[in-house]
Amino acid sequence: MKKKHINNVQTSMVNEHYELLLKDKNLINSKFINTATLDDLPDWYDEKLFREAQNYYKRNMVVIVLTSFMGLFAIISIPDILKVLIYTKKSNMPYVAFNRYVQTLLHIHNLYTCNPNNSNSNWYKTINRIRWQHKTNSKRSINANIGGIYEKNMALTQFAFVGYVLTAPKSVGLRNTLEEEEAFIHLWRVVGYMLGIPDKLNICRKTVEETRELCQKISNGILVNYLNEAPSDFYSIVSSITHGLWYIDLTLDKDALLAFTYRLHGIKYNVPLKWYSWLNMNYRDLILYLCLVPYVGTIVKIYYNYLLMFTLWLVQKWPIHAWISFGKEKCQIKLYPN
Repeated sequence: MKKKHINNVQTSMVNEHYELLLKDKNLINSKFINTATLDDLPDWYDEKLFREAQNYYKRNMVVIVLTSFMGLFAIISIPDILKVLIYTKKSNMPYVAFNRYVQTLLHIHNLYTCNPNNSNSNWYKTINRIRWQHKTNSKRSINANIGGIYEKNMALTQFAFVGYVLTAPKSVGLRNTLEEEEAFIHLWRVVGYMLGIPDKLNICRKTVEETRELCQKISNGILVNYLNEAPSDFYSIVSSITHGLWYIDLTLDKDALLAFTYRLHGIKYNVPLKWYSWLNMNYRDLILYLCLVPYVGTIVKIYYNYLLMFTLWLVQKWPIHAWISFGKEKCQIKLYPN
């Protein structure tokens, strides 16, 4: 039976959508199968828009990856998400965090670069791997009386990827056109659908302005409060993530990234920055500022985009720094284990 178009399922008003996100108590479907194929794409999938979004990512790769991880830091502050993350014990040690978040980085890259029009592509392998991880982690957490993964938290996690692109583009070195934003929203609308987020909760709405408004409400009404009241476990997890990824990027600094994340929400990071963290944050500010300078920005983005692609290749083939620190056995990047 043909499903309703997502536009006809979502609320007519952004405020109503926001209230749904606050009130929804449904856990993700534990029977959700991880065998997605081309046939599972929604009827409203637009190949042209999706491809435009992927090209947008390729032009702004380093900025979008950076903002995604800062967005993930913000999302981790949500107590229900933090509890499950702590229980799954995938971020409590540097080598474990290295494996988990390098894989996260590679999976995100696949969603932006692989072909959803081919059922055999890594796009579907990534979708199915994420489905399996969510289902497994939710079951384990429920059985341990920790609480499972909620559908609304899946939807809120979309903010990590679209939030800052829409609410603070210039702050993160982006000059977006309306067409680019429409395509980007469509991509994450489709990805959200494929990962099992109910259409009524999917934060990517039918227009850019509605999606931007909803993202701003999520930022001001949910994330600001949790970031201001973040427990020690939050800082411990972020520290472990940053430490794990430091083995592929020596410039990563926890306090600099958190200070930047807090600033994107219009609030002050309550930890005084030491000299290195201050320099690190200003270095990133400079790079993002240069991305906005005509002509210069194009060169800067090309350089850092190629540097990122080289890093992604290197971490899959020769993660030498991690091998030296943890040993080869602990640094096996397996994106699609059996």
